[in-house]
Amino acid sequence: MQAFEIAGRQVVPRDCPGCGFDNAKTTPNPYSSAAWLLKDCQACGFVYLEAAPVYKELAETYAWEKTSVARDQVRRQQHPLLYKISKSTRWRLHLFKRKRIEELVTHYVGSGNVLDIGCGKGDQLKKLAPAFVPYGIEISRAEAAHALIHVKPRHGDVIVKPAVEGLHAFTDFFSGVLMRSYLEHEAAPKAVLQGAFRALRTGGVIIIKVPNYGSLNRRIFGNYWCGFRFPDHLNYFTPESLTRLCRDCGFTISRFGWLDRLPTSDNMWLVAKKAA
Repeated sequence: MQAFEIAGRQVVPRDCPGCGFDNAKTTPNPYSSAAWLLKDCQACGFVYLEAAPVYKELAETYAWEKTSVARDQVRRQQHPLLYKISKSTRWRLHLFKRKRIEELVTHYVGSGNVLDIGCGKGDQLKKLAPAFVPYGIEISRAEAAHALIHVKPRHGDVIVKPAVEGLHAFTDFFSGVLMRSYLEHEAAPKAVLQGAFRALRTGGVIIIKVPNYGSLNRRIFGNYWCGFRFPDHLNYFTPESLTRLCRDCGFTISRFGWLDRLPTSDNMWLVAKKAA
């Protein structure tokens, strides 16, 4: 698709990343900003940004390590009272045992090669048990350089490419694929999930963590909800749309219970398998 500019940045238009429907004529979602239009797909209900920064912008201008800090500062300055309330009530996120991805990997994956997509500095990979060989895909060259320090001694590697491209190098290779706080940033989430399915061995497991657009917190805080980060958060998943997308890509859902998608939590966790 032809690239154009929004706010001085190169972007490309998007049809629905869930089903491919063209929502160009669809009325924007009320949570849209002046520059960035959020659309509710009229065919499948998927919520997404209609324009996505090109990968170079995502790797540099909108890199996670920059935008997460910037967004937090904006929230604190523009809405100090709501910011204080949100921070002072974070106990609500820990009413139940906090999920640790390294524990989920040990429980569901067992052993073998494990790929972290959007691995950042490798903080997750370095926590994996010795039974795993850590690999990463990361579009930020600076972040990938840090991650490589952790994975090289364990005979792993880090690929500096967009995920769709990086996944092409693997077929039936991984026992586990991790997507923690990644899929909401991906311009082509369906293509990445299909690539992950191909890269997994039969019986391999994918573990996904994304913001929950269906949460009560989004309804309470509205535009102030922490899950809204334009334009680096491109996809806004509900439990239904995340489940449907995974199944459409061939996965069998292994775990996605009520405690994995609490309405009081901003995030949700899903574990799926490449079944025989």
